[in-house]
Amino acid sequence: MNPEIAQFEAMAKEILRRCMAEDEPEDLRKWITDTLARLGGGDTDAVMTWLQSFDFTDEMVSKYEQVATMPEKDRKILTWPWQSWRNLIDPLEEGMLGVITAPDGQGKTIYAESISEYWASHKNHVVFVHYELNRKLMMLRRIARHTGIVTRSIKEGKLSTEQKKLITEMRPRLLAWDGFISYVHTPGWSMERTTSELTRLCSEGLCDVVVLDYLEKAAASRRQLQMFGSNNYQREADNVEQLKNFSEITNVPVLMIAQMSKEGKDTKFDRVTRSDMRGAGEKSDKANLVVMLKRERVGEGYSNTVEGLVDKNTMGATGTFTQTMQPEYFRVGDVCKTEQPEPWYAK
Repeated sequence: MNPEIAQFEAMAKEILRRCMAEDEPEDLRKWITDTLARLGGGDTDAVMTWLQSFDFTDEMVSKYEQVATMPEKDRKILTWPWQSWRNLIDPLEEGMLGVITAPDGQGKTIYAESISEYWASHKNHVVFVHYELNRKLMMLRRIARHTGIVTRSIKEGKLSTEQKKLITEMRPRLLAWDGFISYVHTPGWSMERTTSELTRLCSEGLCDVVVLDYLEKAAASRRQLQMFGSNNYQREADNVEQLKNFSEITNVPVLMIAQMSKEGKDTKFDRVTRSDMRGAGEKSDKANLVVMLKRERVGEGYSNTVEGLVDKNTMGATGTFTQTMQPEYFRVGDVCKTEQPEPWYAK
């Protein structure tokens, strides 16, 4: 028998065995994908010759020039909502993995939502994966951000005529965007199941970029429990590896939110580094971009001033910036002369 055919026969028998053992579908799918990648002669696109590299370079430069000649509103690029970020960070590109990290309860999701909406307004099909917040909360936060109506007023069901008008006017304004957001609620999902769904959305043309909120909330798969037991850090490292592989295989960039460790939460901002990220090693190693955010404790809460640090950036510079947050409206923006947020959507 042909050795390659024999490999496929063995693979078929193993698939049948795993089906009879009732393996989890996402575990079986990952095993099949990994096994197929190891069979045969490998990826024919993996090698770029010296001569091809020059053709690739010419094409790359030409594409950048084409984008530069377009009006900004027509550019389908993953730049950032705030000038303070754009000063330091270039647009997120194909296959890149970005990380935003901050201590618990300091507004990481506000950043994820704001960036997702900005990208959607610039022609991108964004997939927002949310492991924690349910759909009702996501929509309440979106209303508050775009109308200035606090969520408590909405939930009380006693909106004024003017407030109802603001909500009504929000719909056509957001639907006029050239892109959109698909919200994928994933409570209890493993990363295998999540990346499988993302791959499906990619195949249907619904996924140009992924925003994932947040990494540590992904559930353990059966495979991970067998391999890592109760070691959450090893499991999270495996999750990062899966996300990075998905990003590089599909050329879809991923921006994930990650928790800062307890030690990082208690560290003064001028001493914070990406080593303060929970389980920092794998996340930092795989990421092309690490942005760290910190709001200092004020009384029983936190300051509305956000200190930011670009601690790793394969796309350019590192450095610090300062922003202002309005948590009651789920808004964040650069500091302007009035010391109030200047959000992109208010311009």
